[in-house]
Amino acid sequence: MGNDDYKDKIEQARQELNKLALEHGMQDVRVLRQSVKLDALLNEYSDCNTEKDDQLY
Repeated sequence: MGNDDYKDKIEQARQELNKLALEHGMQDVRVLRQSVKLDALLNEYSDCNTEKDDQLY
């Protein structure tokens, strides 16, 4: 997946998280699940960029 694809998915996940938090409150299990999804995407994006940086050396 390319950087732009990750950025789009991350932004969609962030917007969904904000929407759920406003609708259901921060303690709702749906908010927690969406937060975990967003964290996973951010970690994948970070790992992808770290691997590219490592290849430069």
